Amino acid sequence: MRYVLPAVIIVIGLITGMFGVLQKTVWAPDDQRTATVQLDEPGPVVVIEPGVLNLYPTPAQLTATAADPGQEITISRTTKENADAWVGASDVTRITGLQDETTLAAQTTTGGEGAPEAPEADTTEGATDAPTEEGQDGEAQEGEEAQEVDPEELATVPAPGGSDLWESTESGEGTVSLEFDEDAQRTAFVIGTDGEAPAAQEISITWPNDTSTPWAIPLMLIGGGIVVVGLIVGGFGLRGRKREAERRRARQERRRKLAETGAAFAIVPVIALAGCAPEELPQAEPAPAPTEAGPAVTDDQVTAILGRIGESVATADGDLDAEQLEKRASGPALEQRKAAYEVKDASDDFTLPPAIATDEVLVNHTSATDMWPRVTSVIATDSDSDTTQLLVLAQQDARADYTVWSQTLLQPGAEIPEVADPREGSELLAPDAEGYRLPPAEVAAAYADVLAKGEDSDSAGAFEEDAFVNQSRSNQSSQREALESGGAEVSFDFQGDDAQVAAMAAADGSAIVTGVVETESTITPDSTESTTGTLTIPSPAADVLGETETSEELHQTSTVVVTWVVPAGEDDPIRMVGVNEIFTGASLGE
Repeated sequence: MRYVLPAVIIVIGLITGMFGVLQKTVWAPDDQRTATVQLDEPGPVVVIEPGVLNLYPTPAQLTATAADPGQEITISRTTKENADAWVGASDVTRITGLQDETTLAAQTTTGGEGAPEAPEADTTEGATDAPTEEGQDGEAQEGEEAQEVDPEELATVPAPGGSDLWESTESGEGTVSLEFDEDAQRTAFVIGTDGEAPAAQEISITWPNDTSTPWAIPLMLIGGGIVVVGLIVGGFGLRGRKREAERRRARQERRRKLAETGAAFAIVPVIALAGCAPEELPQAEPAPAPTEAGPAVTDDQVTAILGRIGESVATADGDLDAEQLEKRASGPALEQRKAAYEVKDASDDFTLPPAIATDEVLVNHTSATDMWPRVTSVIATDSDSDTTQLLVLAQQDARADYTVWSQTLLQPGAEIPEVADPREGSELLAPDAEGYRLPPAEVAAAYADVLAKGEDSDSAGAFEEDAFVNQSRSNQSSQREALESGGAEVSFDFQGDDAQVAAMAAADGSAIVTGVVETESTITPDSTESTTGTLTIPSPAADVLGETETSEELHQTSTVVVTWVVPAGEDDPIRMVGVNEIFTGASLGE
């Protein structure tokens, strides 16, 4: 039995060291962990809920695979609130977390089940003609909402990848991946194909895995130490010629050491194996739902939206295609350009309005809103026309494309006040908002009166003198003098449109207001009881009318879109900072 004990100790040491080696080799954890779900009938859209990509430390890679390898599939990033608004009552599969360590939890709803509650209509929207289609009132909308929707309609959606609501979109043929390395916040992801085919066949998320093995080196060192102890004990066993008392003491010492080391080392594998017990599944922990409205568009989002609007409007401009224009224009911008197309079609020399500015976004003056219709604005440059433009954009509902609602050209030296951080958004103002030099809805009418009467206008003191008013007044005087010398008469009419106004708050408490002034000049030829004079019709009116002379009254119209900075209080004057006047037509007779 002299050599049995050293052998046992050495075997224990080898086994302990082997545990350490196995943790570095066969038992070494993978450098990635992946959870996947196969989707049989996911519906037309899949939503990855906020926090799912943050179940484990990021970066996380989200991969979606379409049922058809040749099908384009997209992953779009947005907020949960926007995703829910876009999905509405449509069939949807939501990825909510983990079912087990390797399987994602998926929940599919159909037939409108689980649809988010629709927000109330925004009754303080800044652009007063943007909220509803023509002829549609609140009662009609409520009636439509009350109607039951055909389940077949809920089984399809517009192709998700093309929405203006998304902050960014990744696309691929058959499969698409996206890497996410940020805090969860309220970020959601919308996955789909063409809106009719299943959104995806498989969804997987991959995270980096902790490959550290903290027990491996200690176990190898402890195992080596036990082997050394065994060798030492074996060496003691070779001293057989010592006195019997020394042998007894040696045996007692070895037994004592064996008892101590055996108890300690027996615990080590248990501890090592205990670390391999199944861990509790993590839960998604997104940021709390916002208590205040957030920005309508991010900086990257508005740049992408402008690019799409600019491309679409440029195509319409090239073909003078009003139907194409309607896809990306609304409100006064649509009215101005459609009228300009008609004039351009008759007059080759007529110049269309400048292209929509898309070169560089200088200011993202986004609104803070969580409802629809939405109105937001942006200041951008256009190098071809060498203009800086203030553009008001409108979105009718969550699935609608943004349209350019108005376009004004900022005047040289125009000073635009600071606006709120675009990550927070600015307040949309009601047309009748109080606390300003004039309520937003009254600014256009007051400005029209100044255009008509100049210093004699009751509103003259409310506005700072500007180049457009001076030029307009000068042109009126010149035309009167020229026509009256030939016996003709001319009159001018300016009407502010209080139904088309967009107003947003600036950081200094002022309001940036955009409105419309309709203008008309009427020229009456010289006439007596026996004769009527003849007018020479100027271009482009002559091209529109197809005549160069007339004995009838000549009416020429223009639409002027103007942007003002309206200060708070009653002391400072209103400043005109941008304007865009477009000749819209001509007619003869009373």
